[in-house]
Amino acid sequence: MPYLRTKDGTNIYYESQGKGTPLVFIHGLGASSTMYKPQVEYFKNFFEVILIDLRGNGNSGRLDCEFERVLGVQINDIKEILNFLKIEEAIFVGVSYGGVVIQKLAITYPEIVKALVIVDSYCDTSIDSVQKLFGVMGAKQTWILHIPKKWLARLTKASYKRWKLASEEMERVLLNLRKHEATIQRKAINHLKFNRQLNSLEVPSLCLVGDHTKLGVQMMKQVARHIKQSEFCVIKDSFDPSNLCQPHVFNETVHKFLSKI
Repeated sequence: MPYLRTKDGTNIYYESQGKGTPLVFIHGLGASSTMYKPQVEYFKNFFEVILIDLRGNGNSGRLDCEFERVLGVQINDIKEILNFLKIEEAIFVGVSYGGVVIQKLAITYPEIVKALVIVDSYCDTSIDSVQKLFGVMGAKQTWILHIPKKWLARLTKASYKRWKLASEEMERVLLNLRKHEATIQRKAINHLKFNRQLNSLEVPSLCLVGDHTKLGVQMMKQVARHIKQSEFCVIKDSFDPSNLCQPHVFNETVHKFLSKI
């Protein structure tokens, strides 16, 4: 397995397949790069596809810092890998928590970002409406992550039963969840507010979201509103993660956007 040993001595897992413009995929909370199998098979024919397991997830080393530092630590790991691979600029795709990570990356290191594809994500988790109160507060409850893994996996798999690939991957994620580190990452985004910082971005961005919840659509619209060069698109009959709920539509939509870059 390919690993990069970071400056602070932590092993970060990554893969690289294909040739062309670097296309970096960042996974969701508690997940790993395995959630992008349908995208690897498709995009490796057109791009250099780079997969990274964020620190605290998958095959990468421990995430052991205060929650306020989590996003900063993880984006620095990504930058170290790109430096190691001698990549000066890349396109970044992030689903859910991964979408938050690539927003933070673009805000902090805009010079390495050629384009963004932000999926089923958000830029502001503050409570500013009744609908958001009920939707976001549920997600903020970190005690949920400490339900026995088999129970949590069974419940989640059932809720995704209409989407086979997503159901199988979500079950795998929850059966292998690193609970302590997932909790730290959840706390890191409980008080997120990137609005003003996103206003300064000048990078082509595609904001994609599944139509399964009104709140999810509203939160992705908010991201799109704050990025000047953004396109917004809703994927029908889809939910987080849309890349697995509707992989063919996802791949075609993303490829069409990237062909214009």
